[in-house]
Amino acid sequence: MGWDIRNRSWWEPELELVERVVRDGDTVIDIGANYGLWAYHMSRAVGRSGKVYSFEPIPFTARTFRTIGRALGFLQNTELVEKGCGERAGRIEFTLPLQANGSISAGLVHMVGRRDDRPGKEVHAAFDKTRKVECDVIVLDDFLPELERVSLLKCDIEGADLYAMRGARRLLEKHKPVVVIEITPWFLEGFGLSVSDVYGFFEDVGYACYRYDDGGRLIPAAVSDIVEDNWVFVHPENAQRVRGILPAHA
Repeated sequence: MGWDIRNRSWWEPELELVERVVRDGDTVIDIGANYGLWAYHMSRAVGRSGKVYSFEPIPFTARTFRTIGRALGFLQNTELVEKGCGERAGRIEFTLPLQANGSISAGLVHMVGRRDDRPGKEVHAAFDKTRKVECDVIVLDDFLPELERVSLLKCDIEGADLYAMRGARRLLEKHKPVVVIEITPWFLEGFGLSVSDVYGFFEDVGYACYRYDDGGRLIPAAVSDIVEDNWVFVHPENAQRVRGILPAHA
């Protein structure tokens, strides 16, 4: 996995935004760090004087993150916090889907409470086997120290992303970082949430929604456009970070 990260065999198009948005010395936040895909590129972008805060609550995944981080050399400016992010601090159970060989499907781990046993979406059918693990969850606004120059925040936590954003509202209002967030309507509905809830939250804090297209441009998106994918939210006061790829009227 470390090799795939370094040679870009494991890749998401929105990772191109890291080099565009992040400056040397910036602080960036990686929620749902998994095995370090985003942390690797973030670490290179912030440089020696910058800082990456990566949040990964699952013990096995966090250990693998550290192993890959040592191999790829990104731990020197990356702090791995082995906790989840939410709107309330506490000790919460997570569901770990298991593959046929018994290994964790790390990219699909999620907070307990999401209902996936609903009809009509076989592609997200529950795994035959799962297990539970208890992890600490923190509120970003209360947990992080006083920060300067937070330029980018990425969040991918399988439907619980809005909870993390609610817990980071003061940070968003102060620093106005570019936000890359995965939105999966099916997972949101499993938590009793909707795409409109996520979209409305960002509207309330002054952000506009965009889709990053294959041509490397940010295309304005309405709530009705949102399907399962990564979406980019940009505050107009920080739009200079992506000015070259925004529509002319933005």
